[in-house]
Amino acid sequence: MAGVHKQSFSVAAERVRVFAQQGFHVANVVANRYLGRPPRYLPILLLFMTYRCNLRCKMCGVCERELEAEGNPELTTEEWKAVLRSAANLKTMIASISGGEPLLRADIYELIRYARDLGMAVHICSNGLLLNSENVRRLRESGVNTVSISVESPDQAIHEQLRGPGSFTRAVEGIRRLRAEAPEVRVGINYVITTVNFRNMAAMVPFAESLGVHQLKVAPIHTNLLHKRKRIEQYANLIFGEEEVAELGREVRELMQAARRSPIQTTSSMFLSGVSNLYQAPRHFRCYAGYAACAIHPSGMMVPCCDMEAAVSVRDVPLDVLWRSREFQELRRQVHTCSRSCWDTTNAELSLRLRPSSLLGEIAETWRDIGFYF
Repeated sequence: MAGVHKQSFSVAAERVRVFAQQGFHVANVVANRYLGRPPRYLPILLLFMTYRCNLRCKMCGVCERELEAEGNPELTTEEWKAVLRSAANLKTMIASISGGEPLLRADIYELIRYARDLGMAVHICSNGLLLNSENVRRLRESGVNTVSISVESPDQAIHEQLRGPGSFTRAVEGIRRLRAEAPEVRVGINYVITTVNFRNMAAMVPFAESLGVHQLKVAPIHTNLLHKRKRIEQYANLIFGEEEVAELGREVRELMQAARRSPIQTTSSMFLSGVSNLYQAPRHFRCYAGYAACAIHPSGMMVPCCDMEAAVSVRDVPLDVLWRSREFQELRRQVHTCSRSCWDTTNAELSLRLRPSSLLGEIAETWRDIGFYF
């Protein structure tokens, strides 16, 4: 029992340390967003290490990007390490690794360990299909902090309608294996809301509890961001029409009620309350893309937001130099005038969190959010 209390104390102490260390960095980011200047720090780095994937999900446009990437090779191990060293110079707190399926990169465990040794918390997003015992062991040994697995329904048929035959059982088995064989790794579920699965959103909460995960992140389907390369006719039936928005709102409210009763950390209520607006009158907000976070694509292209394109690359100029460059500041100015419909759990929810009213009024929820990643 004493060991449990000691571990809980050490976790709390780590969160206090992170809050104290990052408080000034966040203040610098917020101030420079208002002033329209490059911040000194880069709190969150999104690393899309590959577009390759072992699934062909109906709502995902990454596979189309994989075809574009032919002839434009992924960054090598050493090039990614150089990116991580530059991120350390910018005091990056969280390195979030995604794809495609990042576990398809043979060097992924080496890169996770490298980022950890540089002092970053590492989060990885996966479809879970490659989480056999060997890969779970390697993830654990790499020091990864958190792993999020995509699950689109507690109902196997609905999940596989979106992600393909056999994907549900393997994803769920991957989650259970992580919890059993790497208990210190925190595990989350990512869930994309579509017309196919939105009627069992609230049921995802007890389902996630039954799997022993720590977090459930929910986001509405988009036609832009990483999905913009996909032809709309291939997934138009997954997008909410005017006739479905009222029901979507009711289902979201049921999810929020279920989340309030659960110990599992979920997407914030301020984010969830705006989900249905995406398909009617999208909310606009002061976006922190390019200030609190930026994204690097597999070939090295660096952008404030994954919905943007750019000619700047970490292959040509180090990340920490680009971060403060005139070229990247011009991309930030495009963020200031952006009118795209967006409500994602990266930049939208992060931007809501960084509003002064949220920073002052939702400290407990922010504490829980940050705690998931450390």
